[in-house]
Parts: sequence; C-alpha cells; structure tokens
Amino acid sequence: MSRSHIRMSKDDRRALILAAAVEIIGDKGFHGFSIKDLAVRCEMTDAGLLHHFGSKAALLTAVLDERDRQDEIAIAAALGEAADPARRTPLAVRHILRALVQRNREKPEFVRLYAMLRVEAMAPDHPAHAYFRQRDTAAHQMFTRLLGVIDTDADSLARQVLAALDGLELQWLRDQQAFDLVGEWDKLADKLLRPTP
Repeated sequence: MSRSHIRMSKDDRRALILAAAVEIIGDKGFHGFSIKDLAVRCEMTDAGLLHHFGSKAALLTAVLDERDRQDEIAIAAALGEAADPARRTPLAVRHILRALVQRNREKPEFVRLYAMLRVEAMAPDHPAHAYFRQRDTAAHQMFTRLLGVIDTDADSLARQVLAALDGLELQWLRDQQAFDLVGEWDKLADKLLRPTP
C-alpha cells in the first residue's frame, strides 16, 4: 500500500514532506527542484503538498527551521556541563566540537543540504540569503565564546575552526563519505586547538 493511501496525521505528513525535502534540496538545490518533484516523492499531489506549506519558499523556511531545531538539541546535549562558561576547559571544548562532528557524520543528508544551500544562498535574491548571513554570524559568535578558553584571539580561531569544519565536510561529501570524518577532525583539532600559553 502506498503512503498516499495510508491515513496520516497532519504532523506525520508534514514530517514526511520535510524529510523528503531535505533529501531532494540537498541533491538538487533550491532552484533545481520543483514542488512537483517533491510531491511525486511523497506520493501526493502538488496541491496537497502546498496545503501544508503554502509555497516553495515557505517549505524551504520550514526545512531550515527543522534543521535548526535538531541542531539546538544536539548542541545542548554536546555542551552538557560546559554550557556554564565557568566550567569550560580546553578539553571540554574539544569534546563539544568532536560531538558536533560526530552528529554531522550521522546526518549526511543535513550536511549535504547545508553545503548546497550555503553556496546557492550567496546570491542576494535567494530566499535563504538572509538566513545564512544570520546563521553564519551566530555560529561565529558562538564559536568565539566557546574557544575563548583555548586562545586569546578566539575570534580568529573561530573563523579557522568553522572554515576547517566546512572544508572537511565538503571533502567528505565529495568523496562519498569514504574517509573517517571524525578521525580527520581529531587530527586537525590537535593542530588547531592548542591552548595559548
């Protein structure tokens, strides 16, 4: 029996659409997919799919909101006791960053989605342009605060760490996950995250 013949709650149907949208946008980008592509994948009509989100841009916003929600849960879990800056040590920061890399390794579809959209959204008319500008600023600020226990120039270190993470993830995706993302991160962290004397 196909999914279209199974009675689903509104929330379950919405979750199904969002999961399919993550995959299809990650593969084709925002401009490369159509509502029809997604509706076919979800075994729905175009109108049925749009009933849940209203427009292609609103669907993109919902996908990004869902990713952010899951990220917030993962970051809170990774921070643990180190959420309190007074309890943050260089070793705790290393553990937090490693946990984030491990999470990304387990969610390649989200890593692919962000890699694809981040490039597309450099165009000012892209519906996610402002989102990525704000997100990148927030990520840099968060990493700067986090890395303050490792380096007195935490602002610069945050840029380097974010660039290293993005670069490793892109290579990992391009190589079809053929290398150990976490292992490579550990080697890089040994070089980047040495506390300043």
